[in-house]
Amino acid sequence: MTVIGVGLLGASLAKACKERGLVEEITGYGRNRENLEKARALNIIDHCSTDLAEAVKDADLIVLCTPVTTIIP
Repeated sequence: MTVIGVGLLGASLAKACKERGLVEEITGYGRNRENLEKARALNIIDHCSTDLAEAVKDADLIVLCTPVTTIIP
């Protein structure tokens, strides 16, 4: 699974999926490498990337967890 936007919503969703054993691996995508590394250090995500194509290339499920304004201007 790839989570696009590992903020409050994305990190919560990723953590819940991991705790329930719903996914084997989670990749987080975001613009801020420091936040992604923090999520990885907390074991919320397994991999992280600031490259969208790289983040989604092997994903069976992609979850968009970004503010509405990033999608609809």
